[in-house]
Amino acid sequence: MKRPGIGHNGAPKSEPFGLRAAWLRFADQSELRRLAKLHVRIERKKAAMKELVVERQKIMNRCIKRMRRDEGKN
Repeated sequence: MKRPGIGHNGAPKSEPFGLRAAWLRFADQSELRRLAKLHVRIERKKAAMKELVVERQKIMNRCIKRMRRDEGKN
């Protein structure tokens, strides 16, 4: 049995650009560079969307608390 090396945390290999696609090995250098840029932009937009959803959830929860207080439930 081979022991893990120093710094090995056992994480699975990450797919390039978050894709596990057979076609990816047929991409040329310019396409790989473009995919890398797109991947960064997509991840940034996902993070921004997640922040917006969290903010919306906070506002919704505050409004639900006010509504329940107004109805005399809490």
